[in-house]
Amino acid sequence: MSAHKHDSGSEPGLDALISESGFEFLADGGLIRCAFSTVKAIRVGVGSSSRKHVSQIYWYVEQIDDNMFEMRRINDKNVPAGDVTVISLNRLLDEYTPELAYYEEVVLPALESLEETVGQGDAFRKEGRLYSAELEYGRVLEIEESNVRAVFGLGLIHASRNEVQRTREILKQLVDIQAAFDGKNQHLFNEFGIALRKTRLFEEAVAYYSRALDFVTDDENLYYNLARAHYEADNWTECVEALALSYRLNPELVVTRDLLTVIVKLAESERLSKESGKPPVPSGIGNRARRLLEAEEGLPLDENPVRREEVEASFTGASGRARSGALTKAAPDNSGDEEN
Repeated sequence: MSAHKHDSGSEPGLDALISESGFEFLADGGLIRCAFSTVKAIRVGVGSSSRKHVSQIYWYVEQIDDNMFEMRRINDKNVPAGDVTVISLNRLLDEYTPELAYYEEVVLPALESLEETVGQGDAFRKEGRLYSAELEYGRVLEIEESNVRAVFGLGLIHASRNEVQRTREILKQLVDIQAAFDGKNQHLFNEFGIALRKTRLFEEAVAYYSRALDFVTDDENLYYNLARAHYEADNWTECVEALALSYRLNPELVVTRDLLTVIVKLAESERLSKESGKPPVPSGIGNRARRLLEAEEGLPLDENPVRREEVEASFTGASGRARSGALTKAAPDNSGDEEN
């Protein structure tokens, strides 16, 4: 949500809206949040037996800027569901009617109950009580089938159990939910992306981060995460291209520079590639990574990023040999984590 606050004195239309609906409650930052309704008339039957049926549709409306509002249709459980539509203040005033009593007496209690249930699911999951968490998330999804926190929570549970097929099903559900990528659940977003990689669902992780880039194209962290998924899948060309985009946005992002350096080192040493369990890096890819580094042009990015000093240390260790096994990862460093 935008941090802008409205100035009621400068917006006559907004003044009228607040006065008409009796707003004494505002969202964080002084922005409006309430239920509105529209009326839809449908003629049923034909000829003399036809009659007009009028239905009332309720909407959950939330102000995001001085003159713009997000709206979601309210379902039969009295909570907002489905994708967001953005409308202007003028259209809101012209086409929608405030429903203050319905919002206060019905919608708010339903939302508070839903929030309590999903919060209980999150608490159980963090305590390792996965079966109880799964039950709570299931209750949430019976009320709002596209609740982002509940879907993320189930995905994390299935990934932690290494239930590959169920994790894939959750991913398919997430990519169809626009709200999963709106930045309001950043920690869960990154946590699930990392879980996909840990479950070795590299192609799915690539699809997940690529979907996020449909909504945000200027986030260097997202491009790094996409590159990391390609790195794990041994997609060298795609990895370096994603790193190039991350580097272009922020050449000071340490993990991007580190992974570029790792690729250069792997390209220079077939022995290191073999001992790291990686296929050879084509010389052209290594040269591309080197040129990016020479150009000088935490949500955590990853709880366990590849560090270039670990690769360099492998050439200067006591044994004089590169370390065997998978490419060494650094211990987590949460001191400078940034949220994506």
